[in-house]
Amino acid sequence: MERFGHSKDDIFVTASHLRKELGMRSSKRCLPGSRLYTYYERLAQGLRQLMAGSRKFSLDYMSRDDLAALTREAADVSGIPFVLDVDRTRIAEILDS
Repeated sequence: MERFGHSKDDIFVTASHLRKELGMRSSKRCLPGSRLYTYYERLAQGLRQLMAGSRKFSLDYMSRDDLAALTREAADVSGIPFVLDVDRTRIAEILDS
């Protein structure tokens, strides 16, 4: 566990922010919530990075065409094209010309 940090606030980086927001002093009562809060904050950060990479800075501009599934299973479940299939037709057009 030491490789992640030496305290709960080191491991769950948003715990102190959540404690302040909720007005709590004890980290013991806040720990389960801080785990979930940290998880969702990391998801949100990943989404912000994805949006910045596609140069779309609002969810209103994002569409399924901006996404690619990283595994075949995810592609089958979600209906989002597999990452290796995304540009397959365009690559074939380029190679054929």
